[in-house]
Amino acid sequence: SVTRRLAALVTLTLLSMLALLASMMVSERSLLLDERAANVRQVVETAHGIAVHYHALAAKGQMSDAEAQQRAMETLRPLRYSGNEYFWVNDMVPRMLMHPIRPELQGQDLSNNKDPSGKLLFVEFVNIVKRQGEGFITYLWPKPGSDKPVEKVSYVKGFAPWGWVIGSGVYTDTVQSTFLKRLAQAGGITALLGLLLLAVSWIIAHSIFRQPAPSPRSSTPSRTASPTATSPSRFRRRATTTA
Repeated sequence: SVTRRLAALVTLTLLSMLALLASMMVSERSLLLDERAANVRQVVETAHGIAVHYHALAAKGQMSDAEAQQRAMETLRPLRYSGNEYFWVNDMVPRMLMHPIRPELQGQDLSNNKDPSGKLLFVEFVNIVKRQGEGFITYLWPKPGSDKPVEKVSYVKGFAPWGWVIGSGVYTDTVQSTFLKRLAQAGGITALLGLLLLAVSWIIAHSIFRQPAPSPRSSTPSRTASPTATSPSRFRRRATTTA
């Protein structure tokens, strides 16, 4: 029937919209993570450039190497981006040289520092720099002002002249929060479109059922004789008259 076909069409359309929404959201989350990772890499490159700048000043004799290192760290210490994201510097021991959020770590050997999953993260930072000079690593680390470790993706880059590892990272729960907001927006738009589709379908179905059925009399051909037709009785009367 028309109703079943219309209902099947609406159902298929709604399922297609949901499938498209799911596909878009998976891509959106991946894009958000890639965007944040690219941003972290870019700011670490900038921080690396600060170390390069002060090292060049020391090479020119404008200051000692120790002073250049100190100035570079003090320049990096107050820098923030994306809210509270920061930079840290450790050496290849690994020993913490500068950490603006946890200054108590400065000067400590972090070879045995593990995250809750057991990863020796500072050792991993050094290994990445040794293998490829720079790269990403995922681990657990508490946010500023909190003791609860959450997932973090960091980018580290080595500065060979001073034996530094310069790093920064982004907490993935902020990515998840942004993703959920966008999912809610896209879901709301999809729901509105679905309701609009249902309303239009109901109007179409209602208009079809309101059409009047054709009259049986109008569909039966008329059998009334034509006014010009001559009946047999007229022939009989005329024959009697002429007899």
